[in-house]
Amino acid sequence: MKLLPMALSVLALCGCATRQPDHFYVLGAQPAAATESRTQFDRQITLRVTVPSLFDRAEVVLTAPNGVTVLDHERWAAPLADLVTATLGQDIERRQVNAVVLPRSEDQAGIPVIRMAVEIDDMTTRLDAPVAIETHWRVTDTRTGKVSLGRDSFASTQRPKDYAQLADALSACIALLSERLVREIPGT
Repeated sequence: MKLLPMALSVLALCGCATRQPDHFYVLGAQPAAATESRTQFDRQITLRVTVPSLFDRAEVVLTAPNGVTVLDHERWAAPLADLVTATLGQDIERRQVNAVVLPRSEDQAGIPVIRMAVEIDDMTTRLDAPVAIETHWRVTDTRTGKVSLGRDSFASTQRPKDYAQLADALSACIALLSERLVREIPGT
């Protein structure tokens, strides 16, 4: 009986020693080239992005025709909605050099504010298959009140072999979305 607590302690320590390490992934703005610091801009863009709750979790989720696989040790470094918002904002700024993307508008007299609301409706995330997102958006020019609505799907050309490549392929989908959204900005 005295050996039972010691045996349980040894088993618990062995279980901890064999634990699989977690891997963390981020999304990257595209093109990857660094942009110059800007102090002047002539339009502000406020950006709000929503991601389906199935995907907006710490763990990477792989889709299959009849379900999903939630990967315990393959994780996003931040909430996926935050990563998508930051990456999409950077992508837009790289394509629209006279704009700054902010989480909320700054009260700058004379600088037009464009509100973008983007909803990712669905995602296809698989290894060895193109990654895709289905989205819809609303772009509002607060100065004129003009509203543009849109819906589209964007697929990467990559067929990711691992989870880092999956993050890159999702980044490529977001870059395609940013190219489309820039065309909705008034005056571009």
